[in-house]
Order: sequence, then C-alpha cells, then structure tokens
Amino acid sequence: MAKLRSFWGLTKRNMLVFFTNKGSIFFSMLTPMIILLLYILFLKNTLLSSLNDAAKGLENIIAAKDMEQFVNGLLLTGIISSALITIPYNALEIIVSDREDKVDYDMRVTPVKRFEIILAYFCASVISAFLQTMIVLGLGIGVLSALGEMYLTAGDVVRLVGAVLLGTVSSTAAFMVVMMFFKNMGTCSAFMGILSAISGFVIGAYMPLSQFNRGIQNVCNLVPATGVTVLIRNYLTGGILRHMDECISGLDGGAFKEAMLDVFSYRTIIGGDIWTLNLTWTYIIIITVIFLVIMRVVYPAVYGKR
Repeated sequence: MAKLRSFWGLTKRNMLVFFTNKGSIFFSMLTPMIILLLYILFLKNTLLSSLNDAAKGLENIIAAKDMEQFVNGLLLTGIISSALITIPYNALEIIVSDREDKVDYDMRVTPVKRFEIILAYFCASVISAFLQTMIVLGLGIGVLSALGEMYLTAGDVVRLVGAVLLGTVSSTAAFMVVMMFFKNMGTCSAFMGILSAISGFVIGAYMPLSQFNRGIQNVCNLVPATGVTVLIRNYLTGGILRHMDECISGLDGGAFKEAMLDVFSYRTIIGGDIWTLNLTWTYIIIITVIFLVIMRVVYPAVYGKR
C-alpha cells in the first residue's frame, strides 16, 4: 500500500506540473488550433469541393446541411487526432525538464524503483492527455450537434472513446522511447516544432492521404497515429455518411459511399491491401505493446544517465 501511495504521489505530481504549466497546455493545442484556422481560411471549401464532386448528380437527394456537417466532422477528426500526438508529447516533456533540473536525482534516492518512476511519468501523461482530449472531443461534438445532426449511435460513441484512449496510450508509449534521447529542453522543443509541422500531413489532418502517391500513403499508414485517425474518422463521421447513403436509397449502386471511403481515407491501405477496422485496431495495439516492452527494458537502464 505504501508503494502504491508513492507511485500515485509521483503520478499526481507529474499531472499537476503539466496542468499548471499554461505554456505546455497552449503548445500542446497549437497544431489543433492551426488546423482549425486553416479550416476556416480554406480547407472547408476544399473539402466541400471534393464532396460536391463525389456527389455530382445527387444534389437534389443529399442535403447541403448534411454535406457541411460531414465536412465539419472531418475537421473535428483532424483536431482530435493531432491533439493525440501533441498533448502526450508535451505532457512527457517533464521527463526532460526533470533531467535537466536534476530533479531525477531526488527521485532516485526514494524507495520507489526506477521503473515505477518511469511508469508514473507514463500514467500521468496518459491520464492528462486522455482527459484533455476528451474535453476537446466533448466540446467539438457539442458544437456540431448544435449545428445539426451527426447521427452518432451509442456504439459509435463507445468506440470513439476507445479509439481516443488507444491513441493516447499509443502516442505516449512511442514518445516515452523518443524522450530517452533528449538531454535538454532545447532539443525537446526543437523536435516538437518538427513534429507539429509534419504530423498533420502524416495522419491526414490537413488533407486526405488519398491525395498523395501510393508510396507515401503506405508509409503514412504504417504510423499508428494514422490508424487511430482512421478509426476516429469512421466512428465520428460514419453515422452521417450512412445517413447520406440512406438518402440515396441505392440509386447509385453504392458509388457515392464508396467514393467517400476512398477520397477521405476511411480505410488503412498497405501495399494495395485494404485493412478492416479490426485489423487496424490489432496493428496499433501490437505496435503499442512493442513500444511498452522497449520502455520497460531500456528506460530503467538509462534513466538518469547524462
């Protein structure tokens, strides 16, 4: 029980450091805010144009408000998926900060084992990132619901929460390994800048991966965060996509829905093979477990080294 209290104490301390640092919270949401700004400026019109092209000849069947809600759902998908990368990263920066300020020296003289110290960092990041992302998701769904119907089922909501949790754990596990190589906050912040710049393209937040050539798509789809984006996109906007397809009532032989799945990258495609959502779940879980094993083996050995 004493060990559990010590572990939870470290975890709570790490969470408080993150939540009381307004700068970390701001920069963790910087990429999602950039996506929102780009959407307002021109992404919305670009996505609506692609949607109108796919719905050509069906304008009198598919309501304009449904198409706009569909595009709004794609925006929220990009915001949440980006947040699942930037928030865990910023929450884990405390590892480098503690190392730079030699706080880790104080921790290592406590009875808590080194792996428990690292696990406290991990759990604090997962909890912090999950809570913050769920707040953003809840607010986003609330805004979209005020604008119109999203046709979300209870099952969609449960799977959506599960995908967010998996994305949080997966990103945190991956970045825990990355943090091993940073000795100071300058390097850590520089990497964050690079990450913010390219992550939106890799996961398809700025534009669908279908706009890239097949080789780039294959590489991007191997990134677990991209798979998480595919899951969130399906669960968040799948309801309104089904509704639009039902409005067509099979008059197009399913061509519209199939075009949507292809154009807006609803499926993970590796080497020409189309993965089911269950296979995407399995792949992300496997990669996450691999990162956790690496963390378990390597971190206790290198923790605190200069």
